[in-house]
Amino acid sequence: MDGSTRNTRTVRVYNPTADETDSQDSLAGRFDSLDGKVIGLLNNTKDRTEIIFEVVEARLKERFPGVEVRHYRKESVSGARPEMFAAIKADCDGVVTALGD
Repeated sequence: MDGSTRNTRTVRVYNPTADETDSQDSLAGRFDSLDGKVIGLLNNTKDRTEIIFEVVEARLKERFPGVEVRHYRKESVSGARPEMFAAIKADCDGVVTALGD
């Protein structure tokens, strides 16, 4: 060794997998029809999500002429403010979220 100090640091590595479970959440209730319902489209900001939602909205309105569609956009793919989720919950009967790319 030449007498110089050596820098060391610790790197933590996390296992991203979830524990297995025997239980499964139940599915949300289903509407008999979407006519007269308010459906939120929640954009997660990934590329091409707008294109996906253009098609989803067109199909919803084609099949259910009485449906109202409202658009929401998260600030980033990693999350949204609690106020946005509260507004969606208060204003919408159901929500569709999409991933682009």
